[in-house]
Amino acid sequence: MITLYDLVFQDDRRPSPFCWRAKFALKHKGLAWRDEPVGFTEKQKIAFAQSQTVPVIHDGPKPVKDSWDIARHLDSAYPEKPLFGPALSHARFVAHWVDGAVHLALFPLLVGDLYDRVRPVDQPYFKESRGKRLGTTDFAGFQAKAREKGVDNFRAVLEPARRVLKEQPFLSGEQPGYADYSLGGAFLWARVATPLELLLPDDPVHPWRERMLDLFDGMGRKAKVA
Repeated sequence: MITLYDLVFQDDRRPSPFCWRAKFALKHKGLAWRDEPVGFTEKQKIAFAQSQTVPVIHDGPKPVKDSWDIARHLDSAYPEKPLFGPALSHARFVAHWVDGAVHLALFPLLVGDLYDRVRPVDQPYFKESRGKRLGTTDFAGFQAKAREKGVDNFRAVLEPARRVLKEQPFLSGEQPGYADYSLGGAFLWARVATPLELLLPDDPVHPWRERMLDLFDGMGRKAKVA
């Protein structure tokens, strides 16, 4: 049985976009797994993998860290239902775009709500680490200011995906693949953290997001949300 080490917040919320990528990949492969929740201050749980961050999986005797490396491992170890096929470079590009542009635009819109939902025992860690990144620990004030223009900015960042999704149901084509799971993880990060509506109903990304939430018997819809 595969064990997935997954970031946990209050009330068993699971917001990590990178862990969601791993969960989508496991579901895509039809693989079962056991969850092991990990708080920000429980890094000893993943020390066996020489990792400071989740996701980490334990697949039999083999530990694998990093969402991309986990996906590559799953495609190698379980070649049925490929995550990438001939589109490996496309998936890699989309994952980098999500990491470097989508997450960057999204984080300021979520940070106050994320802090409110971190487990109390982990809040000092979150406050120190994210405070250094943002230059302030007034996360609520920072978030409020970011939302004045940031929602429109976030929507603008999605334009590359929007152009593709006007022509096909998924970023990967007729069926979802790792490119979709990368962007889908970002939307689940937001869905678990905040009630803020990020998309307009007529945005082509909106029906794609709904399809992503419906995948695998509605795995995304079943997640505990804000």
